[in-house]
Amino acid sequence: MKNLIMKRTTNKLWKIWLPAVILLLPVACSVSQFVPAAGAESENRYAIIRTDTLMIVIKPQSYPGSYQEINNRFFSLYISIKNKSGQRIKLQQGSFSILCRQKQYDPIPVDYILADLERKMMLKDISNPFADNVFSYNIADRDKEQEMYYELVNTAFPWGELLPGGIKDGYLFYNKDIASANNFVIDVLGHSVTFQKTKG
Repeated sequence: MKNLIMKRTTNKLWKIWLPAVILLLPVACSVSQFVPAAGAESENRYAIIRTDTLMIVIKPQSYPGSYQEINNRFFSLYISIKNKSGQRIKLQQGSFSILCRQKQYDPIPVDYILADLERKMMLKDISNPFADNVFSYNIADRDKEQEMYYELVNTAFPWGELLPGGIKDGYLFYNKDIASANNFVIDVLGHSVTFQKTKG
């Protein structure tokens, strides 16, 4: 009799708690994201900086390409710059700094990230030292890795001169420590905008 009462009580508890857990699960699992701080011009979580000569669009977001491990190692953001002036504008790596927790972070050179990817590919090839042929290459895997490599080259932000009326866009990669902060300020060509962390 006591077991029967316990069983009914347990079943009732499950019926009460299960819907509550299901409803609260999306809230508990929501991912923190960076959004433009109050006062910054924004649209769809993109910060927009407008000047007489430039339109700069910035959004911290995960790298969407095939090489998803990059999101575990680096903090990435998408940036697009349009030159509205009649002159060329030089885009240099040092002109895209982030200030976070009183520390300045400059973009990590894409060459370093590509070297990291190449090292990963080489280590994968020799990961089993007891294999019959340690350097046996699976052509399909190698082609996929080469595709990831070139995809990263094509989606990284391109440095150099921006022609009048031209647009350059792509991803910049920074130290992963920025992702754990509550806010940061990015300075692009002398124009800064603050991002703050929010849920969902």
